[in-house]
Amino acid sequence: MSITEARRTEMHIGLRESLGPRVADSLMEHLPPSGWGDVARQSEMILRFDMVQIQFEMIERRFEEIDRRLDAIEARMRFMIASGLTIGLALFGLQVQILLSLP
Repeated sequence: MSITEARRTEMHIGLRESLGPRVADSLMEHLPPSGWGDVARQSEMILRFDMVQIQFEMIERRFEEIDRRLDAIEARMRFMIASGLTIGLALFGLQVQILLSLP
């Protein structure tokens, strides 16, 4: 059963009358603001931590896969650039030979 704000106030007044204002205020400060049902248990926190850790590991694996793909793309790009430069230099060499062989 959830405690209402009115019942909290009644409890505080009763504690003040029974135990005095300082003790009542100290006791009320130790209560959660919205009831014990909203407070997470240690087992729930461990479960949440485990879920976050699993999600983090999934994200980490995904980034590793993306890194592998980018490395493969980079290797292909380097090959294409090297091939293009080789073909370009070969064509340039042919043009120079042709120009030198003209009378």
